[in-house]
Amino acid sequence: LSAPAPSLAQDSEEKSQEERIQELEAQNQELENRVSELEAKQDEAEPKARPAPGEEDDQQAADKAVAAARGMTDEQREQFHEGIAAAQPANYNAAWHIGTPKKDVVDKGWWGLKKTASELRMSGWVQFALFHDFQGNALATDQEFSSAAVIVPTLKRPSTGVDVRSSRIFFEYRHLFDWKRKRKNFPAVTHMLFEMDLGGDVLGEGYGPRVRQFFIQVGHLTFGQADSTLSNGGTWPAYFDRAAPGAYPEVRRPVLRYAAALSRGQRKHAHVLTAAIELPRTEFTNAESAFNAPDMLVRYDYSPKWGNLMAAVIVRYFVAESTVTEARATKWVAGGTLSGWANIPTKNGDRLKWNFLIGPGVSGLMFDTSIAGGLDGTYIDATNTLLTTNAWGIWAGWERPWADKWNSLFMLSHVDVLNVAGQAPETFSGSVTATVTLDYEPVNHLFIAVEYFYGRRVNFDAQFGQDHRLNLVFRYMMNR
Repeated sequence: LSAPAPSLAQDSEEKSQEERIQELEAQNQELENRVSELEAKQDEAEPKARPAPGEEDDQQAADKAVAAARGMTDEQREQFHEGIAAAQPANYNAAWHIGTPKKDVVDKGWWGLKKTASELRMSGWVQFALFHDFQGNALATDQEFSSAAVIVPTLKRPSTGVDVRSSRIFFEYRHLFDWKRKRKNFPAVTHMLFEMDLGGDVLGEGYGPRVRQFFIQVGHLTFGQADSTLSNGGTWPAYFDRAAPGAYPEVRRPVLRYAAALSRGQRKHAHVLTAAIELPRTEFTNAESAFNAPDMLVRYDYSPKWGNLMAAVIVRYFVAESTVTEARATKWVAGGTLSGWANIPTKNGDRLKWNFLIGPGVSGLMFDTSIAGGLDGTYIDATNTLLTTNAWGIWAGWERPWADKWNSLFMLSHVDVLNVAGQAPETFSGSVTATVTLDYEPVNHLFIAVEYFYGRRVNFDAQFGQDHRLNLVFRYMMNR
Protein backbone atom coordinates (compact mmCIF):
# COMPACT_ATOMS: atom_id res chain seq x y z
CA LEU A 1 0.00 0.00 0.00
CA SER A 2 1.34 3.39 -0.89
CA ALA A 3 0.98 6.57 1.17
CA PRO A 4 -1.73 8.89 0.04
CA ALA A 5 -0.53 11.70 -2.20
CA PRO A 6 -0.73 15.23 -0.63
CA SER A 7 -3.44 17.46 -1.85
CA LEU A 8 -2.70 20.62 -3.86
CA ALA A 9 -3.65 22.78 -0.83
CA GLN A 10 -1.14 21.01 1.46
CA ASP A 11 1.66 21.39 -1.13
CA SER A 12 0.99 25.15 -1.49
CA GLU A 13 1.01 25.65 2.35
CA GLU A 14 4.41 23.93 2.76
CA LYS A 15 5.96 26.08 -0.03
CA SER A 16 4.66 29.31 1.52
CA GLN A 17 6.24 28.41 4.91
CA GLU A 18 9.63 27.76 3.24
CA GLU A 19 9.41 31.09 1.42
CA ARG A 20 8.63 32.92 4.66
CA ILE A 21 11.61 31.29 6.37
CA GLN A 22 13.87 32.32 3.50
CA GLU A 23 12.54 35.88 3.64
CA LEU A 24 13.14 36.08 7.40
CA GLU A 25 16.67 34.74 6.98
CA ALA A 26 17.36 37.34 4.27
CA GLN A 27 16.05 40.14 6.49
CA ASN A 28 18.20 38.93 9.39
CA GLN A 29 21.28 38.84 7.16
CA GLU A 30 20.53 42.38 5.98
CA LEU A 31 20.27 43.60 9.60
CA GLU A 32 23.58 41.94 10.48
CA ASN A 33 25.24 43.60 7.50
CA ARG A 34 23.85 46.99 8.57
CA VAL A 35 25.15 46.55 12.13
CA SER A 36 28.58 45.62 10.79
CA GLU A 37 28.63 48.77 8.63
CA LEU A 38 27.72 50.97 11.61
CA GLU A 39 30.40 49.36 13.78
CA ALA A 40 32.98 49.88 11.04
CA LYS A 41 32.08 53.57 10.77
CA GLN A 42 32.32 53.95 14.54
CA ASP A 43 35.75 52.30 14.54
CA GLU A 44 36.92 54.74 11.86
CA ALA A 45 35.72 57.71 13.92
CA GLU A 46 37.17 56.42 17.23
CA PRO A 47 39.89 53.87 16.51
CA LYS A 48 40.52 51.48 19.34
CA ALA A 49 43.91 50.19 20.30
CA ARG A 50 44.07 46.38 20.62
CA PRO A 51 46.11 45.48 23.70
CA ALA A 52 47.48 42.05 24.47
CA PRO A 53 44.95 39.77 26.19
CA GLY A 54 44.74 40.38 29.91
CA GLU A 55 46.49 43.77 29.91
CA GLU A 56 43.52 46.14 29.62
CA ASP A 57 40.06 46.27 28.11
CA ASP A 58 39.10 47.94 24.85
CA GLN A 59 37.73 51.09 26.51
CA GLN A 60 40.96 51.80 28.38
CA ALA A 61 42.94 51.25 25.19
CA ALA A 62 40.65 53.63 23.29
CA ASP A 63 41.09 56.32 25.96
CA LYS A 64 44.85 56.05 25.70
CA ALA A 65 44.72 56.26 21.92
CA VAL A 66 42.69 59.49 22.09
CA ALA A 67 45.09 60.96 24.67
CA ALA A 68 48.09 60.12 22.47
CA ALA A 69 46.45 61.78 19.48
CA ARG A 70 45.91 65.09 21.30
CA GLY A 71 49.30 65.25 23.05
CA MET A 72 49.41 65.24 26.86
CA THR A 73 47.17 63.08 28.98
CA ASP A 74 45.14 64.71 31.74
CA GLU A 75 47.73 63.59 34.28
CA GLN A 76 50.55 65.03 32.17
CA ARG A 77 48.70 68.33 31.78
CA GLU A 78 48.41 68.61 35.54
CA GLN A 79 52.12 67.84 35.90
CA PHE A 80 52.88 70.59 33.38
CA HIS A 81 50.83 73.18 35.29
CA GLU A 82 52.50 72.17 38.55
CA GLY A 83 55.92 72.52 36.93
CA ILE A 84 55.08 76.00 35.62
CA ALA A 85 53.73 77.13 39.00
CA ALA A 86 56.68 75.71 40.93
CA ALA A 87 59.37 77.16 38.68
CA GLN A 88 58.35 80.37 36.93
CA PRO A 89 55.58 82.50 38.44
CA ALA A 90 57.40 85.51 36.92
CA ASN A 91 56.36 84.20 33.49
CA TYR A 92 52.67 84.45 34.35
CA ASN A 93 51.00 86.87 31.96
CA ALA A 94 47.31 87.46 32.47
CA ALA A 95 46.90 90.18 29.85
CA TRP A 96 44.67 87.94 27.71
CA HIS A 97 42.42 86.86 30.60
CA ILE A 98 39.11 88.39 31.54
CA GLY A 99 37.84 87.95 35.08
CA THR A 100 39.25 85.31 37.41
CA PRO A 101 43.06 84.89 37.34
CA LYS A 102 43.83 81.57 35.70
CA LYS A 103 46.75 79.21 35.27
CA ASP A 104 49.72 80.34 33.22
CA VAL A 105 48.74 78.05 30.34
CA VAL A 106 45.09 77.08 30.03
CA ASP A 107 43.98 73.81 28.44
CA LYS A 108 42.16 75.26 25.47
CA GLY A 109 42.87 75.19 21.76
CA TRP A 110 46.01 73.03 21.90
CA TRP A 111 47.04 70.71 19.05
CA GLY A 112 48.82 67.59 20.21
CA LEU A 113 51.84 66.03 18.54
CA LYS A 114 50.83 62.37 18.30
CA LYS A 115 52.42 59.97 20.79
CA THR A 116 54.40 62.76 22.47
CA ALA A 117 53.81 64.97 25.51
CA SER A 118 54.09 68.05 23.27
CA GLU A 119 51.42 70.51 22.15
CA LEU A 120 51.14 73.66 20.00
CA ARG A 121 48.67 76.52 20.08
CA MET A 122 47.94 79.66 18.07
CA SER A 123 45.65 82.13 19.80
CA GLY A 124 45.02 85.80 20.42
CA TRP A 125 42.35 88.38 19.86
CA VAL A 126 41.09 90.94 17.39
CA GLN A 127 40.28 94.25 19.06
CA PHE A 128 38.63 97.41 17.78
CA ALA A 129 38.47 100.46 20.04
CA LEU A 130 36.54 103.67 19.46
CA PHE A 131 37.82 106.34 21.86
CA HIS A 132 36.91 109.94 22.57
CA ASP A 133 39.38 112.15 24.44
CA PHE A 134 37.70 115.23 25.91
CA GLN A 135 40.94 117.20 25.85
CA GLY A 136 42.72 115.46 23.01
CA ASN A 137 46.19 115.77 24.50
CA ALA A 138 46.55 112.74 26.77
CA LEU A 139 47.33 110.25 24.02
CA ALA A 140 50.87 109.07 24.64
CA THR A 141 50.90 106.97 21.45
CA ASP A 142 47.43 107.80 20.05
CA GLN A 143 45.76 104.77 21.64
CA GLU A 144 46.70 104.76 25.32
CA PHE A 145 45.75 107.11 28.14
CA SER A 146 48.60 108.46 30.28
CA SER A 147 48.26 111.11 32.95
CA ALA A 148 51.91 112.06 32.37
CA ALA A 149 50.95 113.20 28.85
CA VAL A 150 48.16 115.54 29.96
CA ILE A 151 48.83 119.13 28.88
CA VAL A 152 49.37 121.72 31.65
CA PRO A 153 47.34 123.88 31.88
CA THR A 154 44.24 122.07 30.65
CA LEU A 155 43.20 122.74 27.07
CA LYS A 156 39.76 121.91 25.70
CA ARG A 157 40.50 120.25 22.37
CA PRO A 158 38.45 117.05 22.10
CA SER A 159 39.36 114.36 19.60
CA THR A 160 37.98 111.00 18.50
CA GLY A 161 39.87 108.06 17.03
CA VAL A 162 39.95 104.32 16.47
CA ASP A 163 42.50 101.64 17.30
CA VAL A 164 43.14 98.12 16.06
CA ARG A 165 46.82 98.00 16.99
CA SER A 166 45.99 96.41 20.33
CA SER A 167 45.00 93.17 18.55
CA ARG A 168 47.32 90.32 19.54
CA ILE A 169 48.55 86.99 18.26
CA PHE A 170 50.24 84.28 20.35
CA PHE A 171 52.13 81.18 19.33
CA GLU A 172 52.97 78.67 22.07
CA TYR A 173 54.74 75.36 22.42
CA ARG A 174 54.88 73.21 25.52
CA HIS A 175 56.44 69.89 26.36
CA LEU A 176 56.70 67.63 29.39
CA PHE A 177 59.92 65.68 29.90
CA ASP A 178 60.03 62.15 31.26
CA TRP A 179 59.89 62.85 35.00
CA LYS A 180 61.58 59.56 35.83
CA ARG A 181 64.82 60.82 34.30
CA LYS A 182 64.95 64.01 36.38
CA ARG A 183 65.47 64.74 40.03
CA LYS A 184 62.24 65.16 41.97
CA ASN A 185 62.50 68.92 42.50
CA PHE A 186 63.21 69.65 38.82
CA PRO A 187 60.19 71.00 36.89
CA ALA A 188 60.60 68.90 33.75
CA VAL A 189 58.72 71.30 31.47
CA THR A 190 59.44 73.40 28.41
CA HIS A 191 57.26 76.37 27.53
CA MET A 192 57.84 78.75 24.61
CA LEU A 193 55.75 81.89 24.06
CA PHE A 194 55.78 84.30 21.10
CA GLU A 195 53.50 87.35 21.37
CA MET A 196 53.02 90.06 18.76
CA ASP A 197 50.81 93.09 18.21
CA LEU A 198 50.64 95.97 15.70
CA GLY A 199 52.09 98.58 18.04
CA GLY A 200 55.08 99.66 15.96
CA ASP A 201 58.44 100.00 17.73
CA VAL A 202 59.38 99.07 21.31
CA LEU A 203 57.81 102.21 22.75
CA GLY A 204 54.58 101.75 20.80
CA GLU A 205 55.23 104.40 18.16
CA GLY A 206 54.32 103.78 14.52
CA TYR A 207 52.05 101.17 13.02
CA GLY A 208 53.45 97.74 12.24
CA PRO A 209 54.20 94.28 13.66
CA ARG A 210 55.93 94.41 17.03
CA VAL A 211 57.30 91.56 19.12
CA ARG A 212 56.09 91.97 22.68
CA GLN A 213 57.38 88.73 24.21
CA PHE A 214 59.49 85.89 22.89
CA PHE A 215 60.95 83.60 25.54
CA ILE A 216 61.50 79.96 26.37
CA GLN A 217 61.42 78.27 29.75
CA VAL A 218 63.32 75.03 30.31
CA GLY A 219 63.00 73.77 33.85
CA HIS A 220 64.08 76.51 36.24
CA LEU A 221 65.62 78.70 33.52
CA THR A 222 63.94 81.35 31.35
CA PHE A 223 65.60 83.49 28.69
CA GLY A 224 64.39 85.83 25.94
CA GLN A 225 62.27 88.99 25.86
CA ALA A 226 59.57 89.02 28.51
CA ASP A 227 57.79 91.19 31.04
CA SER A 228 60.20 92.44 33.69
CA THR A 229 60.61 90.33 36.80
CA LEU A 230 59.26 93.41 38.65
CA SER A 231 55.91 92.90 36.92
CA ASN A 232 53.35 90.67 38.60
CA GLY A 233 51.19 89.53 35.69
CA GLY A 234 48.64 87.97 38.03
CA THR A 235 47.64 91.46 39.14
CA TRP A 236 46.97 92.72 35.62
CA PRO A 237 43.50 94.36 35.82
CA ALA A 238 40.65 93.26 33.56
CA TYR A 239 40.46 96.36 31.42
CA PHE A 240 40.90 96.95 27.72
CA ASP A 241 42.97 100.05 27.05
CA ARG A 242 46.51 99.64 25.71
CA ALA A 243 47.89 101.60 28.64
CA ALA A 244 48.78 100.27 32.09
CA PRO A 245 47.92 101.67 35.53
CA GLY A 246 50.11 104.73 36.17
CA ALA A 247 52.15 102.94 38.85
CA TYR A 248 52.48 99.59 37.06
CA PRO A 249 56.04 98.60 36.00
CA GLU A 250 55.10 97.78 32.42
CA VAL A 251 58.56 96.98 31.05
CA ARG A 252 59.35 94.30 28.46
CA ARG A 253 63.02 93.62 27.85
CA PRO A 254 65.63 90.87 27.41
CA VAL A 255 65.81 88.75 30.57
CA LEU A 256 67.71 85.80 31.99
CA ARG A 257 66.21 84.38 35.15
CA TYR A 258 66.32 81.33 37.37
CA ALA A 259 63.45 80.39 39.67
CA ALA A 260 63.03 77.50 42.09
CA ALA A 261 60.36 76.43 44.56
CA LEU A 262 61.34 76.64 48.23
CA SER A 263 58.52 74.37 49.37
CA ARG A 264 57.97 70.68 48.73
CA GLY A 265 55.11 68.20 48.63
CA GLN A 266 51.61 69.08 47.51
CA ARG A 267 52.23 72.82 47.94
CA LYS A 268 55.54 72.90 46.09
CA HIS A 269 54.49 76.02 44.19
CA ALA A 270 53.48 78.04 47.28
CA HIS A 271 56.93 79.59 47.85
CA VAL A 272 59.11 80.46 44.85
CA LEU A 273 62.36 82.46 44.74
CA THR A 274 63.54 84.05 41.48
CA ALA A 275 66.84 85.71 40.55
CA ALA A 276 67.27 87.58 37.26
CA ILE A 277 69.37 89.94 35.21
CA GLU A 278 67.73 92.23 32.64
CA LEU A 279 68.76 94.75 30.02
CA PRO A 280 68.47 98.22 31.60
CA ARG A 281 66.24 100.89 30.10
CA THR A 282 67.25 104.24 31.52
CA GLU A 283 66.66 107.86 30.62
CA PHE A 284 68.41 110.84 32.20
CA THR A 285 67.99 114.59 32.06
CA ASN A 286 71.08 116.34 30.61
CA ALA A 287 72.81 112.99 30.05
CA GLU A 288 72.86 109.77 28.06
CA SER A 289 73.03 106.26 29.47
CA ALA A 290 76.05 104.07 28.68
CA PHE A 291 74.22 100.79 29.56
CA ASN A 292 77.35 99.41 31.19
CA ALA A 293 75.72 96.88 33.52
CA PRO A 294 72.50 94.80 33.57
CA ASP A 295 69.80 95.32 36.17
CA MET A 296 69.84 92.68 38.93
CA LEU A 297 66.62 91.47 40.55
CA VAL A 298 65.49 89.10 43.29
CA ARG A 299 61.82 88.17 43.63
CA TYR A 300 59.79 86.11 46.12
CA ASP A 301 56.29 84.73 45.42
CA TYR A 302 53.88 83.32 47.97
CA SER A 303 50.76 81.74 46.48
CA PRO A 304 48.24 80.57 49.09
CA LYS A 305 44.78 79.35 48.14
CA TRP A 306 43.26 82.81 48.49
CA GLY A 307 45.57 84.61 46.06
CA ASN A 308 49.16 85.78 45.65
CA LEU A 309 51.79 87.99 47.31
CA MET A 310 54.95 89.10 45.50
CA ALA A 311 57.92 91.12 46.75
CA ALA A 312 60.91 92.07 44.58
CA VAL A 313 64.07 94.16 44.85
CA ILE A 314 65.99 95.67 41.93
CA VAL A 315 69.60 96.88 42.02
CA ARG A 316 70.87 99.09 39.19
CA TYR A 317 74.20 100.61 38.21
CA PHE A 318 73.79 103.93 36.42
CA VAL A 319 76.45 105.24 34.05
CA ALA A 320 75.50 108.72 32.84
CA GLU A 321 77.45 110.65 30.22
CA SER A 322 76.90 114.40 30.08
CA THR A 323 75.42 115.79 26.86
CA VAL A 324 77.32 119.08 27.46
CA THR A 325 80.78 117.89 28.42
CA GLU A 326 82.67 114.61 28.07
CA ALA A 327 82.37 113.89 31.78
CA ARG A 328 80.49 110.95 33.21
CA ALA A 329 79.14 109.89 36.59
CA THR A 330 78.13 106.54 38.06
CA LYS A 331 75.84 105.51 40.86
CA TRP A 332 74.33 102.40 42.47
CA VAL A 333 70.58 102.57 43.19
CA ALA A 334 67.91 100.19 44.43
CA GLY A 335 64.14 99.97 44.57
CA GLY A 336 61.42 97.58 45.60
CA THR A 337 57.86 96.48 44.90
CA LEU A 338 55.09 94.69 46.78
CA SER A 339 52.07 93.44 44.84
CA GLY A 340 49.41 90.76 44.84
CA TRP A 341 45.79 89.80 44.42
CA ALA A 342 43.19 88.21 46.68
CA ASN A 343 39.79 86.58 46.31
CA ILE A 344 37.28 88.44 48.46
CA PRO A 345 34.73 86.20 50.23
CA THR A 346 31.66 87.89 48.74
CA LYS A 347 28.63 86.38 47.03
CA ASN A 348 29.88 87.44 43.59
CA GLY A 349 33.49 86.37 44.11
CA ASP A 350 35.12 89.81 43.99
CA ARG A 351 38.88 90.24 43.53
CA LEU A 352 41.26 92.87 44.89
CA LYS A 353 44.55 93.63 43.07
CA TRP A 354 47.33 96.03 44.06
CA ASN A 355 50.88 97.13 43.35
CA PHE A 356 53.26 99.38 45.36
CA LEU A 357 56.70 100.55 44.16
CA ILE A 358 59.29 102.85 45.73
CA GLY A 359 62.90 103.92 45.29
CA PRO A 360 65.26 105.42 42.69
CA GLY A 361 65.65 101.97 41.16
CA VAL A 362 62.01 102.00 39.98
CA SER A 363 61.49 105.75 39.54
CA GLY A 364 61.64 105.58 35.74
CA LEU A 365 60.06 102.14 35.25
CA MET A 366 56.45 102.95 36.17
CA PHE A 367 54.10 103.60 33.25
CA ASP A 368 53.51 107.31 33.91
CA THR A 369 57.13 108.11 34.76
CA SER A 370 58.39 106.28 31.67
CA ILE A 371 56.03 108.36 29.54
CA ALA A 372 57.23 111.56 31.26
CA GLY A 373 60.85 110.59 30.52
CA GLY A 374 64.16 111.52 32.13
CA LEU A 375 63.13 110.40 35.59
CA ASP A 376 66.00 108.02 36.34
CA GLY A 377 68.25 110.93 37.22
CA THR A 378 69.58 114.40 36.36
CA TYR A 379 73.20 115.14 35.47
CA ILE A 380 74.55 118.25 37.24
CA ASP A 381 77.27 119.68 34.99
CA ALA A 382 78.49 122.20 37.57
CA THR A 383 79.61 119.44 39.92
CA ASN A 384 79.84 116.51 37.46
CA THR A 385 77.48 114.44 39.60
CA LEU A 386 74.39 112.35 38.93
CA LEU A 387 71.35 113.16 41.05
CA THR A 388 69.08 110.11 40.92
CA THR A 389 65.32 110.54 41.08
CA ASN A 390 63.37 109.03 43.96
CA ALA A 391 59.69 108.23 43.42
CA TRP A 392 56.90 105.97 44.59
CA GLY A 393 53.64 104.74 43.12
CA ILE A 394 50.63 102.70 44.11
CA TRP A 395 47.57 101.38 42.32
CA ALA A 396 44.66 99.19 43.37
CA GLY A 397 41.82 97.61 41.42
CA TRP A 398 38.52 96.07 42.50
CA GLU A 399 37.02 93.51 40.10
CA ARG A 400 33.45 92.31 40.44
CA PRO A 401 31.67 89.65 38.32
CA TRP A 402 28.03 90.78 38.44
CA ALA A 403 26.82 87.72 36.51
CA ASP A 404 28.20 85.05 34.20
CA LYS A 405 28.47 87.56 31.35
CA TRP A 406 29.05 90.85 33.20
CA ASN A 407 32.23 92.09 34.89
CA SER A 408 33.32 95.46 36.22
CA LEU A 409 36.57 97.09 37.36
CA PHE A 410 37.19 100.17 39.49
CA MET A 411 40.83 101.27 39.68
CA LEU A 412 42.84 104.10 41.27
CA SER A 413 46.51 104.92 40.69
CA HIS A 414 48.88 107.50 42.17
CA VAL A 415 52.49 108.38 41.30
CA ASP A 416 54.69 110.88 43.18
CA VAL A 417 58.26 112.08 42.50
CA LEU A 418 59.79 112.79 45.91
CA ASN A 419 62.93 114.85 45.42
CA VAL A 420 62.49 118.38 44.06
CA ALA A 421 66.22 119.14 43.72
CA GLY A 422 67.44 118.83 40.14
CA GLN A 423 63.94 118.93 38.67
CA ALA A 424 62.81 121.77 36.42
CA PRO A 425 59.61 123.56 37.60
CA GLU A 426 57.65 122.60 34.46
CA THR A 427 58.45 118.87 34.65
CA PHE A 428 56.28 115.99 35.84
CA SER A 429 55.82 115.74 39.61
CA GLY A 430 52.97 113.25 39.99
CA SER A 431 49.67 111.91 38.70
CA VAL A 432 46.32 110.49 39.71
CA THR A 433 44.28 108.15 37.51
CA ALA A 434 40.79 106.70 38.02
CA THR A 435 39.27 104.05 35.78
CA VAL A 436 35.81 102.47 35.58
CA THR A 437 35.28 99.53 33.21
CA LEU A 438 32.19 97.46 32.44
CA ASP A 439 32.46 94.49 30.06
CA TYR A 440 29.77 92.18 28.69
CA GLU A 441 30.10 88.87 26.83
CA PRO A 442 26.97 88.58 24.65
CA VAL A 443 28.25 85.41 22.97
CA ASN A 444 31.19 83.18 23.78
CA HIS A 445 34.58 84.82 23.12
CA LEU A 446 33.12 88.21 22.15
CA PHE A 447 33.55 91.02 24.71
CA ILE A 448 32.06 94.50 24.56
CA ALA A 449 33.53 96.96 27.05
CA VAL A 450 32.80 100.56 28.03
CA GLU A 451 35.56 102.40 29.90
CA TYR A 452 35.85 105.82 31.49
CA PHE A 453 39.23 107.35 32.39
CA TYR A 454 40.10 110.37 34.47
CA GLY A 455 43.70 111.60 34.64
CA ARG A 456 45.32 114.48 36.52
CA ARG A 457 48.95 115.58 36.09
CA VAL A 458 50.84 117.90 38.47
CA ASN A 459 54.17 119.65 37.79
CA PHE A 460 56.78 120.77 40.31
CA ASP A 461 55.58 124.37 39.99
CA ALA A 462 52.11 123.22 41.19
CA GLN A 463 50.56 123.72 37.75
CA PHE A 464 48.19 120.91 36.83
CA GLY A 465 46.13 119.58 33.97
CA GLN A 466 43.33 117.04 33.79
CA ASP A 467 41.58 115.03 31.13
CA HIS A 468 38.72 112.61 30.58
CA ARG A 469 38.43 109.81 28.08
CA LEU A 470 35.73 107.34 27.00
CA ASN A 471 36.39 104.01 25.27
CA LEU A 472 34.07 101.60 23.47
CA VAL A 473 35.93 98.34 22.82
CA PHE A 474 35.07 95.17 20.88
CA ARG A 475 37.33 92.17 21.43
CA TYR A 476 36.99 88.67 19.99
CA MET A 477 39.13 86.03 21.70
CA MET A 478 40.47 83.08 19.71
CA ASN A 479 41.54 79.83 21.38
CA ARG A 480 41.52 81.45 24.83
